[in-house]
Amino acid sequence: MLNTLLNIIKIAFLLGFLIFIHEGGHFLIAKLCKIKVREFAIGFGPIIWKKQGKKTKYVLRLVPLGGFVDLLGEEQAVDEEGSFSNASTGKKIAILLAGGMVNIIFGLVTYFILVTSIGNFVSTTIDQTVENYPAQIAGLQAGDTIIEVNGEKIKRKSQIDKILEENNGEEINLTIQRDNEQIEVKLKPVLEENSNTNRNYYLGIMFKLAPKNSLSNIYYGFWDTIEFSLSIIDNVKMLFTGNVGVEQLTGPVGISDVVVKTENGAQYIYILALISLSLGVTNLLPIPPLDGGKILLILIERIINKPIKENVNVAIQMTGFILIMGLAVIVTYNDILRIF
Repeated sequence: MLNTLLNIIKIAFLLGFLIFIHEGGHFLIAKLCKIKVREFAIGFGPIIWKKQGKKTKYVLRLVPLGGFVDLLGEEQAVDEEGSFSNASTGKKIAILLAGGMVNIIFGLVTYFILVTSIGNFVSTTIDQTVENYPAQIAGLQAGDTIIEVNGEKIKRKSQIDKILEENNGEEINLTIQRDNEQIEVKLKPVLEENSNTNRNYYLGIMFKLAPKNSLSNIYYGFWDTIEFSLSIIDNVKMLFTGNVGVEQLTGPVGISDVVVKTENGAQYIYILALISLSLGVTNLLPIPPLDGGKILLILIERIINKPIKENVNVAIQMTGFILIMGLAVIVTYNDILRIF
């Protein structure tokens, strides 16, 4: 019983907190732009707490799966002071952009703090080579540092792994720093397959751990965070190019299952950062009724120099909403099948 309660708290806090900072971004920028916020709500379903402020009603609802900031004049044009519809294009975009950007910034900062505090980074300096593998045969030595692969500057070991995977066994060019000398080496990776039919290419190199100090952790943590952010963007790109199917997406049910399975604080914070960044990037996609879609419509109005007809706007928003809800149902169904 206690374990179930703790799991519910873990899920509710993670989802509720990320929604709170997202809507808080919209709220704060709206206030700075002097746009009237009629309601600030977190969650859906029955109201469990509410408070009427001087200008804004604050509401907390039972189910932490969403939220909203009700701006005067956002849904329907209102010709009065503090109306969103009367705000400049720049202010409108800033308000809509704020939610996703808060999630992105929070995710990146949280991930950076997490990885730099843990350390345990792998350097690109060779510790030893494996006998009869390409690296040893080519004469690579302990203490050599790989600084370029196929002309790409190397900051972290994961870059080397990615290049090996993408190069599909073709010969690669390494630039090695040995003392004060740079050496060019050509290697042909060795293909190995295991019982799970995974295909991996190896050079036969074991790398040293990076020094455990603040400067080293910040350096490797920075590049690790860059890679972390690029991986999210790559995943979104693959969804639109068909390289990632709908069955591989994860919704609230799948997220909840992952959160429940976290075994310590570091894993929980990692998931918090990952979901925050994913939420921010996804929310800014140019698809109505996501914030990115709303920004797109505002830019179109700016280009054509007149507002989009209300019935057309409503039709666009509803079409996008139906598509997103349909996708959500499919993703939730797949999540349930995976779990049960």
